[in-house]
Amino acid sequence: MTARGKMRLIRYSLFSLAALAHLIVILYFRYTVTTQAQTAAPEASIIKLVDFQEYVPPPPPEQKKEEVVEVSEQPNSSESIIEIEEEVIEVKDAAPYREPDYLPQHKISQVPRIPTDEVLDRIEYPAMALRQKKEAVVYVELYIDQTGLVRKVVVLKDPGYGFAEAAVKALEGLQCTPAEANGTPVAVRFRYPIRFQLN
Repeated sequence: MTARGKMRLIRYSLFSLAALAHLIVILYFRYTVTTQAQTAAPEASIIKLVDFQEYVPPPPPEQKKEEVVEVSEQPNSSESIIEIEEEVIEVKDAAPYREPDYLPQHKISQVPRIPTDEVLDRIEYPAMALRQKKEAVVYVELYIDQTGLVRKVVVLKDPGYGFAEAAVKALEGLQCTPAEANGTPVAVRFRYPIRFQLN
């Protein structure tokens, strides 16, 4: 073998060794990376559910038994029955009161007339306000039905010191001249101020 042939053989040997070394390194890394990926994956843990009690609705409340009152000494009933030949007339109950539809104040043509003299007679100056010499104006909304009766009083502005209570007490159940819409009496919500002044 010539020197040139020996050199070629050494080169092929070195090239083969280098290729083999590369192949070993590649296989090594491929194997270690896949095993590391498998070992690095977190292990599935088993979660144990704690025993829980299912919601059970409470039992229905006990119904109280009605007490029976026994009377030990009763008067003797009469032995004879007396028949009366009078005709029985049934009285039907009056129709129940139905709350009317109260019109707002801007939909009426004539405002209700409040009897101011009667309001002044019925009103009492609150004692607490009188002691402290307070004056105020209470704004209320009157619910007046089509007959002119004040059915409800709602306080819109309460200055305190008992003024609102005094105003409501004076106006509840007051009989007024009803409001009108196109000449027909109607139920209305009517705003009304009451001024409390000391003399």
